[in-house]
Amino acid sequence: MNLLVTGSSGYVASHLVPALVAQGHRVVGVDRVAGDERHLCRFIRGDLNEPAVAEECLADVSGVIHLAAAKADWGLTAEEYYRDNLEATRKLLAAGRHKGILDWVFFSTVSAMGPSRVPIDEAAGLNPIEPYGASKAEAEALFAGLAAQEPQARVLILRPSVIYGPGNPESTNVYRLTDGLFRRRFVMVGDGRTVKTTSYIENMVEATLFLLARMTSGVSPYIYVDEPALETADLIRRLCGLLDRHPPRFRVPLPLAAALAAPADLLARVTSVDLPITSARIRKFCRSTVFDAGKIRRAGFRQPVDNDTALARTVGWYLAALKGKKVGRETLPETDRAGR
Repeated sequence: MNLLVTGSSGYVASHLVPALVAQGHRVVGVDRVAGDERHLCRFIRGDLNEPAVAEECLADVSGVIHLAAAKADWGLTAEEYYRDNLEATRKLLAAGRHKGILDWVFFSTVSAMGPSRVPIDEAAGLNPIEPYGASKAEAEALFAGLAAQEPQARVLILRPSVIYGPGNPESTNVYRLTDGLFRRRFVMVGDGRTVKTTSYIENMVEATLFLLARMTSGVSPYIYVDEPALETADLIRRLCGLLDRHPPRFRVPLPLAAALAAPADLLARVTSVDLPITSARIRKFCRSTVFDAGKIRRAGFRQPVDNDTALARTVGWYLAALKGKKVGRETLPETDRAGR
């Protein structure tokens, strides 16, 4: 197929595009910033909110993998989330319908479903609690509308959890946790029993390829998370073992930690500096995100990389990136906030 990948300079695309090309697909990329274009047959630098950009990047493609998104846990307004995640999708879909494109893969998020203390699957519906998840949920509705109006349309909606792996940007939660543990700047908040589902990048790419080859008419939503899900204390113990660090001994109750972080919230607002500790990040760390990816596994998918190997590869990359550099001054890859 001739495929368009939006957000082609982002983290997921940097792994997905080469895999698509290896399977024989020709890939066109679009992003606000230039990236690694070696695997692309064509690259368009531009904003999907500009109709001319959407029209240009869809020329001579038969399917779209829509990765581009605004995603951050600090520094973005609700208006920016809706502009990049909803309105840009609306314009892309309009241009795609004009060109008769019927195959769509949309990277949504489990955040569109909201937090959960028990495993929930695709039947649970959408219940976002913050602008990122809400904007993605509304974008999903646009794809449902397309499928309702175009019976031949094939729409695959992927809902991954936290995506991580070698090369993951400094803004990701797993990177921050790894970095904090390595530098001995991490204190456990809560009892460590919070369950956090994650999606290792190689597993996420393989799940995408698996489902892409099995697309059917209508809308097909799929959660993807690695199994088994880990409690935060277990995740931290495993990371510390790989980092040659002792697990943190002290634990701070969530209400106290959130209160202590309040001055950091004020300082971040006043200085516009992205501080590593905020009350929002502390609450998010202690919020369970338990999702059931049984649907894709019942379809025959097998997770190629287990949790221990995934964490070992990620920590190995992290330590290699620091080797020969002063800790705290390393130059590690960052993703454009409009890419994924």
